[in-house]
Amino acid sequence: MNDQKPENIRFPFAQVIVLRPAPGLFTYSVPEKLQAVAMPGVRVVVPFGKRAVIGVVAQLSETADMETKPIQDVLDESPVITAQMLDLIRWTADYYFAPPGEVAALALPRTEARLVAEVELLAMPEKEGKSKGHLALVALEKKGGKRKLHLLAKDIGVTSGEMKKILSGPNVRPYVALRQTGSLKSKPSVVEPGSEPPQVEAVTLNAEQSAAVEMMAPSVDHGGFGVTLLHGVTGSGKTEVYAALAARALALGKSVIVLAPEIAIADMLARRLTRRLGREALLLHSGLTVKERTERWIAARNMAPALVVGARSAVFAPVLGLGLIIVDEEHDPTYKQSETPRYNGRDVAIKRGQIENVPVALGAATPSMESYRNAREGKYRLARLTARSDGRRMPEVEVVAAEKGEQGLGQVLRDEIALRLEAGEQALLFLNRRGTARVVECRRCGHLFQCKNCELCLVNHADQRKIRCHTCGYEEPSPDRCPECDGAELREGGVGTKKIEEEIRELFPNARTERLDRDTAAKRTEPGRILAGMEEGVVDVLVGTQMVTKGHDYAGITLVGMVSADDSLNTPDFRSSERTFQQITQAAGRAGRGEKAGRVVILSRNPEHHSVQAAASHDYEKFYEREAPLREALNYPPFCRMAMIRVEAASVKRGEEFIAGAEPMLRRMERENPGLVRLGPVDAVVFRVKNRYRWKILFKAKNPGMLAKGLWRFVNEAEKITSGPTGRVRLTVDVDPVDVM
Repeated sequence: MNDQKPENIRFPFAQVIVLRPAPGLFTYSVPEKLQAVAMPGVRVVVPFGKRAVIGVVAQLSETADMETKPIQDVLDESPVITAQMLDLIRWTADYYFAPPGEVAALALPRTEARLVAEVELLAMPEKEGKSKGHLALVALEKKGGKRKLHLLAKDIGVTSGEMKKILSGPNVRPYVALRQTGSLKSKPSVVEPGSEPPQVEAVTLNAEQSAAVEMMAPSVDHGGFGVTLLHGVTGSGKTEVYAALAARALALGKSVIVLAPEIAIADMLARRLTRRLGREALLLHSGLTVKERTERWIAARNMAPALVVGARSAVFAPVLGLGLIIVDEEHDPTYKQSETPRYNGRDVAIKRGQIENVPVALGAATPSMESYRNAREGKYRLARLTARSDGRRMPEVEVVAAEKGEQGLGQVLRDEIALRLEAGEQALLFLNRRGTARVVECRRCGHLFQCKNCELCLVNHADQRKIRCHTCGYEEPSPDRCPECDGAELREGGVGTKKIEEEIRELFPNARTERLDRDTAAKRTEPGRILAGMEEGVVDVLVGTQMVTKGHDYAGITLVGMVSADDSLNTPDFRSSERTFQQITQAAGRAGRGEKAGRVVILSRNPEHHSVQAAASHDYEKFYEREAPLREALNYPPFCRMAMIRVEAASVKRGEEFIAGAEPMLRRMERENPGLVRLGPVDAVVFRVKNRYRWKILFKAKNPGMLAKGLWRFVNEAEKITSGPTGRVRLTVDVDPVDVM
């Protein structure tokens, strides 16, 4: 590994990434006895404030321009993070304005290294005694003068808390030293391969699939960074291309990372690749227990070569000899983390490919406009899969204009469901809202039942007899009367997945109906059970949110119905048209994947909108050609780079005081940075969330360097305001936001 330094060179100082939400690197001196083992990529124990913490050595130096404290201990015999991964961590932290320690934590298991309290005997008192304190000193002497605190407590039959009190007593304190030290799990179990390799399913690629593989083959074989956008219609066999490329890399002894936008899709991809490649794929995602994640992190680091499949954070998998990165459904907004560090897994994957000089494949039926523009301009290569891999036709699509005030399925969709059930076929109904009703309103006075903490309507969950906020989790019993006028005539507005499920069960009582949304998926085993039922044909109708529209391939689905398909057009976000097109296209793609033809019914309130019409004709080019000029005219991505700063305050007054103080600074920043455009500050669309008030400021620039320069200037100057009399204001920076509401 190229992280290690020559044995004859000793560096007295180290820059350390502390695994805490602290900005920048911290400089420590390296004691002479540790200089032989302190190298980039090893974990160390360092003093941080009044306590000890674990960190990772990022780099070494011969000098320091400040007073330093010494590293207390080195935990690893050799680096656990490679030089390339350290580069990726630091780039991610810089680009997304995130603490390096929070990024580094994504690349490390949480429990494999930990801090423990250790007691050291300094001397024995002259007088003997029978107190617990003296017994502890005797026990410590018998163990060689050093003992973990919890083990010493066990030796004399007390709790760790009692042991601390004993050691701090006046008769014991002069004779011991208590310090924090690092500890590694001695022999952690690892994921073992199955006793027999999986049966390989042979697949013959068609001409378009073979061409896509050959386009990337030289980079896989010989190395070399480059990005290829695999644009294939739904059902075109992108997974077969992934499998062929992965097989090629693995045969050459190179590791492969495959990313999926959600855990359920990652699990499905892992099973498919296991069948295609005849080797177990290693799953990495946040749904694993801490123990499972640690075991698989160790397995990924030790496998040669490794095949890792996972959700967003798997981009930091510690594989060695990386040869290929694949990002499935590259357009999906779930690749962007919604809390710090606010990184985009797709873009970090591209950067990792660049750092490690390996090819990256991005796959999608509905590419992001950013990726597609890069492909059109030659920054990415473009491989197209224009037809379904089995030669079957794309499903027939009918757009039905929803009647004014109409809620629920509508007559056309009811008739179509009846036909499918009569024929023994399956139907999928998509609605991107869960619950029974989205609003509850008093007919007499117009009172809306809203969250006490957020400026949002409470969603009715009739089966639980509760109305709930889907943002903060606040809930209260479903109302019988209006609290304002005591009226009993309450109206439910809008529908959710639960309401559609109830309508199906009422209309078709003999149909085997299931619902898959965040509510039902809260139980860990439910998604697998429901989707297995679809695959085995024991579910007739599946109602769900967007989690049912991505990646799933069930031959029995001949009807897809979309209720309120274009609701997303009403969101005040420049990506609303793109999201609408993507959701409709992805959902429609689930129909007609078996021997029988598929049909799609779209219930729309905007049937003539270009995103709806383009999705109905399965025509991405048509959508792009209409949408791109609108974005360019308004200078929105992909024609600029964008960042959003969110201002949050505990009161409106404090937030407005901050904004007033920041305005001169914002004007000066615009004058000094020509080409940097600022929009706002303005109230966020949802102004109050979790009892905090929110404003947003958008920054746009032609290139990321100009954008970063302006952001750093603003954030550094704004800290003077947030720490002053208008304090208790929190700023969050979101670079390349996927949601600007």
